[in-house]
This record gives sequence, C-alpha cells and structure tokens, in this order.
Amino acid sequence: MSEHGSFYRKITYLTLIAVLLFPISQLGAPSTLEDEGGLLARLREEHDLGQSEIGEIDPASETIRLATLGLRGIAVSLLWNKANEYKKKEDWTNFRATLGQLAKLQPYFISFWRFQAWNLTYNVSVELDDVRDRFHYVKRGIEFLKDGIKYNRDSPYLLSELGWFIGNKIGRADEQKEYRRLFKADDDFHPEDRPPEQRDNWLVSRQWYETALAAVDDRKQSLGQKNPTTFYASPGMSQINYGEAIEKEGIFGDRAKSAWSTAARLWRNYGSRQMKSSRGLLIRLADLNRLEEVSKKLEAELDTLGPDTREQILTERRAALPEQQRALVGISATELTNEQHELLMEATQKLEVTPADIAERIASNDPANAAAARKLANRLEQNRVRTFLTKNNRDVVNYAYWETRCSLEQTTEALRARALAYEANRVFHIDADLLAAKKLFEESFDLWVEVLKQHPQLPDDSATSSDIFEYIEQYNKVLQQLDMSLADEAVAAQFPLWNIIYANDSERKFTEELTIHNRRTGAYPEEESEENNSADSEGSEQDPGTPDQ
Repeated sequence: MSEHGSFYRKITYLTLIAVLLFPISQLGAPSTLEDEGGLLARLREEHDLGQSEIGEIDPASETIRLATLGLRGIAVSLLWNKANEYKKKEDWTNFRATLGQLAKLQPYFISFWRFQAWNLTYNVSVELDDVRDRFHYVKRGIEFLKDGIKYNRDSPYLLSELGWFIGNKIGRADEQKEYRRLFKADDDFHPEDRPPEQRDNWLVSRQWYETALAAVDDRKQSLGQKNPTTFYASPGMSQINYGEAIEKEGIFGDRAKSAWSTAARLWRNYGSRQMKSSRGLLIRLADLNRLEEVSKKLEAELDTLGPDTREQILTERRAALPEQQRALVGISATELTNEQHELLMEATQKLEVTPADIAERIASNDPANAAAARKLANRLEQNRVRTFLTKNNRDVVNYAYWETRCSLEQTTEALRARALAYEANRVFHIDADLLAAKKLFEESFDLWVEVLKQHPQLPDDSATSSDIFEYIEQYNKVLQQLDMSLADEAVAAQFPLWNIIYANDSERKFTEELTIHNRRTGAYPEEESEENNSADSEGSEQDPGTPDQ
C-alpha cells in the first residue's frame, strides 16, 4: 500500500472523528450555572435521573467505592460478615464503625439502611440493661435511617420506616413511658421552633409519614411493593395513637378532644383518597355504602327486565342437585360432618346465580331486552368486584372501627368516662382511698353505657371494649380490697357492663361472677361443665382419633 493511501485514510478518520464530536457534544454536554447542557443533561434533570437527584453525593463515599477497583462486592461481603461477628460478640463500637464503612460502599442500597437501622433499634438496644443505654441505640437506629435518607432523597421506604421507628419503637416498647419522656427531652430530635406540646413521638412520626406520602403524591416516587392501603393509613394511625397515648398519661379535656378531632379528619381524608387495589382498580374506602347502594339499584333494574328470572334459575338448579346435596341446603354448618360440609359448599356454588346468568336467561326469553340486560349485568359485576375490593381493604386497616372510634372519643361522655377511670386509679394507688375509687369507677361505667348506646355499631369485643374491660379489672381489685366482689348481689345489681366481661374475658377471670349473675338473671349462657364433657366422652363409641363433629 502506498504512503499516500495511508495518509488519506488517516485524514478520513480524523474528519469522521471531528464530525462525530459535534453531535456527541450536543448530546452529552454537562449542565453549568450558565447553560442547561446537552440533551442527556436536560433529560436527567427532567426525569431526576442524575446521582445528585437521588440524594447527597459524598466525596468520601465515592473515593472509597473507586478505591475498591471493581471489588466492591467482595468488600461489602467481608464487611457484612464483620458486622455480624461484632454483633455476636456485642462489640457495639466496632459494630457501628463497620456499619459506617458499609454505608460508604452501599449508600444507594435501600435495604441496607432499613436492615441495619432495624438491627440497631430493635436488636442491639434490647441487649443493654440501662434504659438510657437502650434508648441511645434506639436513637442511633433512627439517626442511621436519617443518614440513609440523605443519600436516598424522597425514598418512601426509608421515610415511612423512620415514621414507624419513631412511632412504634418509642411508643409501643415495654419502656414506652421512659422512651417517650426521653424523646421529648432530647433536643437532637426536634428543631428549635417546635413547641413543647408537639415534642411527642407519635406527632413526629406522623410528620415523617406525611413526608413519605408527599414523596409519592407530589414527587412521583414509586411505592414499589408497599401496600397502598396500609401506607396511606399511617398518618391517621399515628394521630390516633397520639390520642390514646396522652389519655393514658392523664391528659383529657380540650387537648384530648382536639387530638381525636384531628384524627377523625385525617381518617376521613384517608377514606376519601383514591388508591389502587391489588387488581389494579381504583377504590376509595369511604365509598362502600355508595357502592352497595349502586349494586342494589342495578339488581333491581335487572330484576325489572326479567321478573322472577332469578327464582326460576334457582328453582331449576335446586331441582338438579343430587338428593344428598339437596337435603343439606338450609342446615347450619355447625351441625354437619366435614364430608357433609364439603357437599354443602359444592351445592352452594352450584346454586349461585350471577348477573350474567340472569342476563343470558333474559336474552333467551326476551331478545328485545338482551342488550340492556347484558349491559346491566356487566355494570353490576364490575360494581360487585369494586365493592369486594373495597371491603377487603377496609378490613386490612379495620377502617370502620377506627372511623367510629375517632367519633366516639370526641364525645363528652367518653372523655369524662376515661378521665374518671384515670382518677379512680390514681386515688386507689396513690391516695389509697378505696371508697372514692369505687365511686369514680362506677360513675365511669355509667358513662360508658351511654357511649356504647350512642355507637351501637361498636362490637362488644372491640379494642374500645377491651379498654373498658381493663377498667373493670382495676375496679375488681378495689372491690377485693373492700372484701367485696362482682358476685355480691348488691354490687352486681348496679353493675351495667356484664356484656363487656362476657365478650372480653378470654382468660376466664370472671367465670364465677358470670355464672352467678347468669343464674340470677339468665342473661348469659353457661359454659358446659367439664364433668358433662367427660360423661359424654365416656358414653361415646367414637374413635378417639376422629375429631368431634
């Protein structure tokens, strides 16, 4: 090849390189204070794709990651093993130092921050004896999560986890009384302008939850695998927990009422929020009654198009059942053997008449109404699915109960009833005035009767009823000190909350009192005695390996 040919080829390559540099510069030019940069820089800014948009860039972290020369994975594995070794040895100083090194190598790994914060707050803290030392590591875990948030700005996972730690670890631990006091007194947790009454772990927890919600709602962060139903309930539940906590500490009146009023507002907002269900349909938890009314209306319209069609189909299907299954229809499941129960379930499925079944029968009998019937059936089926999903998600967070509870706790009667029970306990334990304590408890019980009458939808075995049952247990201790009992006729006659005992006495502390009360009044069924059970067993020829039917 000639020297001229080689020269021309080099010129050609240089020219191509120069030509390619122009579009590359246009695409990849970095942004500056004066210039928004090339296309890629603008796209990174628009979609928050740059590392600076994820969170803080730490020069030390970047240097360490580069210094591993591609062996970061190995370094991380070694450090994890070291951390576990220090944890087993309870060498907390080196354990924390190792976590710091791991944080430099894995600053954008969300699970690392969550797992190790949990380690510090829940696992390390319980290994220490002094409550202040335990609180120190609870605090370290919370600070560790805050460090993770610096690197992973607007992460719903870390923000909501922080809300959980501050709320539940401090407010639910066995040491919650001391933890809540230490939290309020610790300036590191609070900005200077936060009022003393706002230095409550549940209120601070609520703020972090609201920040997590804003990251999703306003800054379009992904929820990932988080359940929207529980995620969006968090601020309201923290406010509810705040209301419960201050009343346990003896704060009632306007402050308690305001706390529950705020909780009711947050719960209403939560119920009105549109959320995606597991099937991808958008639902609102507060829509249940409306959805049920829509279903009734659509069912009535479908029945109007084909009067008696539902009954005709049901009669035909009942007649088509095998005799063995037909005989079981209408019998209580508690009276059936396991085999019979399965047969009944099969029969029930065969007898189910769907909107589509009705629409097809109408189409067959009256072709003129076929299109209208099918359209109604389709709307009804979609509404039923949405109703089913709404009910299921309400059950996940016990939506109806907390809605009622927020309303109940604001009433004058409930606020006064709790204040009286609190004062009764104080008088009993501190003043040792038994008669005064007894009188205060009884006044509280009379008010609880009024509260429960005002809220008949509240079941006797609810969390509220469980609270009342605790007051009854405390009242019983007062009676015992007075050589009295709920079994005494005079006491039992004026005690108004036997239904609460019956529904909540899972440990059977009041079996004798309930039995005596039932014999006097016939109010509650007596449990079958062990002697009767034993006699029944002796007289039975049933195989001992077969469960009772």
